[in-house]
Amino acid sequence: MGFPSRSEFIDRVARLVSGRFPLVRLERNDGEFRLRINGHWTSLENLYRLSAQQPESTEHHIERWVVELLRAAEGTPEQEIPFEKLKHRVLPMITADGPRDVCGLALLRQELVTGLMVAYGLDSDRTIAYVPQKVFKAWNISLDELHETAIANLIQRSQTLDAHAAQDESGRVNLILIQTMDGYDASRILLPSLHDRLSEHLSSPFLAGIPNRDILVCFRNEPETVERMKHQIAEDYRTMPHQVSDRLFLITPDGIAPYDDSL
Repeated sequence: MGFPSRSEFIDRVARLVSGRFPLVRLERNDGEFRLRINGHWTSLENLYRLSAQQPESTEHHIERWVVELLRAAEGTPEQEIPFEKLKHRVLPMITADGPRDVCGLALLRQELVTGLMVAYGLDSDRTIAYVPQKVFKAWNISLDELHETAIANLIQRSQTLDAHAAQDESGRVNLILIQTMDGYDASRILLPSLHDRLSEHLSSPFLAGIPNRDILVCFRNEPETVERMKHQIAEDYRTMPHQVSDRLFLITPDGIAPYDDSL
């Protein structure tokens, strides 16, 4: 028997949430694969993909998912804590330009390139909580200060990286995969040193893909490699949880730019 369909899965989630949390108000939208939890709509897509990859842990994933959403909707103790005491936990989060699975909260985000946004997370031992607009306003700091703090923390976290390189028949490196699984691999496309660190292996400019938040793959800007990776990135984006983008990005000495393979 295969994994449940989306309609069957939304039934399972609704039953489990109602059983574990009888006071929660639920409404469903099967067409958009969403549940309304205590008045806030949220997508089931990430939960479904994660559960499909680990079906034996589906119940655990559902319980953790709803608890995190309820906490987000109710507010967290961090909302009352000054920025100075939390700044060491702030990290950038690359997201697609669209609605987020955060129980209706208005997130603080800014555009990186067309179709791609940078949000900000508060890192904890087991979870990442997005910073909403109302918390940012309470901190009374500029967006530039928040972004610079997040990038500095990302740099510190990325001093050493477990990168995996692939070579062609001649021994030349044509692909480098960064996948630490700490929740910030896609965000490492923002590292100021990314181009300088990898261009000596991949030439310049090179391309990058971030199909989900736990993958940053960089590769040579050569037709055969680009064509192969374009299809792999699109497939990973289609099937994996925490999807970010199915597009390719050009990494240059000046920063990140969308890649146009028609040019």
